[in-house]
Amino acid sequence: MNKDTKQIFVVGSSRSGTTMMGRILGNHPAIFTFKELHFFGTIWTNHSESTLDRKQQIDLLSRLLCIEKNGLFQQDNISDFNERASAILVNKNVSNPLSIFELFLAKMTSDNKCFIACDQTPKNMYYLNEILSYFPNAKVINMVRDQRDVLLSQKNKWKRRFLGASAIPLSEAIRSYINYHPILTAKVWNSSLEYSSNFTNNTSVRVVRFEELLVEPICIIKELCQFLEIDFHQEMLKVPVVGSSTQQDVKSQLLIDSSKKEKWKNGGLNSAEIYLSQLVSNSMMKEFKYDVEKFRLPPVLTLFYLITFPIKLTLAFILNIKRMGNIVEVINKRFFVK
Repeated sequence: MNKDTKQIFVVGSSRSGTTMMGRILGNHPAIFTFKELHFFGTIWTNHSESTLDRKQQIDLLSRLLCIEKNGLFQQDNISDFNERASAILVNKNVSNPLSIFELFLAKMTSDNKCFIACDQTPKNMYYLNEILSYFPNAKVINMVRDQRDVLLSQKNKWKRRFLGASAIPLSEAIRSYINYHPILTAKVWNSSLEYSSNFTNNTSVRVVRFEELLVEPICIIKELCQFLEIDFHQEMLKVPVVGSSTQQDVKSQLLIDSSKKEKWKNGGLNSAEIYLSQLVSNSMMKEFKYDVEKFRLPPVLTLFYLITFPIKLTLAFILNIKRMGNIVEVINKRFFVK
């Protein structure tokens, strides 16, 4: 077991299996998996202040403690964590936001009797350069899933509130509903895969195809354990069947559900959605060996989606602006991949 690895980052396009992977790893006795923290890109960006005073340090650490305790959508009582944050910061020289984040990961992991922290926030994909620069011994698991399954999941994501995730606020369900558009969703998937392509030869990053994980879970997880230099445990395979956008949570079932593979083929997407999403992400689909469904002519509904795209894009921007730490940086990273 490699004692140098203190952090694991599970990344990828949203709805690509990052949460399932986080649960798999969290079943290992050495690993503590956090909730989605959204530190990179929301709380911290490359334009954030490099040095924080004591009050700012407490505020930042309190926010992270609040998210881990209550979840991303329940941040109304951040000040309730000030006392604990102050105690953690005693005699700690951590004025930089990244050093406070590192301290938070280490403290929470230790408190849970583990020694490897796992952050499963998907959009950390866009900050891999920054993450691997600050955490040079970290390991990254990059989840990749068929774009059309991601599309189907994103289309129905707003239903999660009614399929077992009752803690999700109605406003978040509405945001998820507005966010969906086949062109926009495919563009975000494509940009995340372009980032994946940039790290193909990086020894600290391992790409895992979600479909392969579903079909050969023991083989894939054992390979990941070798990559992470940890022992394989059979308990890692016992994952609750929760989190789907298309079916009710079944917490009592503990398994890796292979039925999630190629669900788009069973319906749920119309031909125009498939056509447009493939058009936008064609190059990355081919690079990652996903077969493209052929069309003789553009489907009838294609025009509808083209007309509504600017409207949906504007609404999505408005509803997501509060989640962008720096608007210019977020747009550049998502839509102008170098």
